[in-house]
Amino acid sequence: MEAGMGKPLPWRQRNCPQRPSPRSRTIPAVTHHPRAHCPTALRLGDEETKRARIWTQPAAPTVYHRLMLICEVTGDPGPQEFLWEKEESPVPLQKGPHNVLFLPSFNDTHLGTYTCTASSPQGTAVATYTLWINDLQQKVFVFPQESQTAHVQVTAKLEQPLHNFTVCLRSFTDLTRPYSLFSYATKKQSNEILLFKPKPGQYELAVGNKLLFFTVPVSLGESEHVCVSWESSTGIVGFWFNGKPWPRKGLQRGYTVGVPASILLGQDQDSFGGGFEAQQSFVGEISSVYMWDTGISNSEVLWAMHNKPIQTPIFGWRDFPYKIVGDVYLKP
Repeated sequence: MEAGMGKPLPWRQRNCPQRPSPRSRTIPAVTHHPRAHCPTALRLGDEETKRARIWTQPAAPTVYHRLMLICEVTGDPGPQEFLWEKEESPVPLQKGPHNVLFLPSFNDTHLGTYTCTASSPQGTAVATYTLWINDLQQKVFVFPQESQTAHVQVTAKLEQPLHNFTVCLRSFTDLTRPYSLFSYATKKQSNEILLFKPKPGQYELAVGNKLLFFTVPVSLGESEHVCVSWESSTGIVGFWFNGKPWPRKGLQRGYTVGVPASILLGQDQDSFGGGFEAQQSFVGEISSVYMWDTGISNSEVLWAMHNKPIQTPIFGWRDFPYKIVGDVYLKP
């Protein structure tokens, strides 16, 4: 276990659902990304004096990238001392004034339950957090038939509007009708980001409901890997087909992609989280899905094709946060 110190970071509001239990395998996994657990509060009578919670940065950790566990305390303005411990570890990981536990290269040796004990003259508060990964490297989502409901919901929560983004994924289908691959909707704009295939040999990208088209070779019966990137400052859109860059185009210069977002695979949202049409649903296999809040280089596209991303994504296939809705299956 490699751990280090960092600067205290501001508290963020997080939901506190019940923690699912990890499945048992070589690398424990569950069907959700790591989230902070509900805080523990110290009370004196009816007055709450301290409460603590742990959250991660990034929210969906990626194997072999840096990861921070942040312990935040509210209800106590005084100086704090933070004790970090890990279940089954014989010695504390870190003790002192720093509320950040830094993991320079997150991997399966770091999986487990962490405890942060925050102490001050006002009292003590304790928070726990179970860190796991959901590595889908050898898996695909199978969409077996046309459907008005079946989709995969990406459960990562984006907290800041996007001025840049990159989306990459691999698909395998013999459909010749239009279908949706990746749909990012807000309550104000259903086509905030949309990666759509209207016909064989053509991809469509929407940003803020404005469209661009890219013509590619027709390759029925073969899987296709695509990446699209966009930057607000210039409006430049990059497109890569099976690792090869296409001529760049322009779209929506100065635009900002909003949050909160509903992000789905396999359906086109005509409203926030809904408004599906069976005739635009995906049938086939989707895998290697990544999203970044930055641009991407030609070499980084090639690394993403092999599920070895260079940059830490917002979410990615090596730790994919998802919920299956309807007739979709995760298969080898």
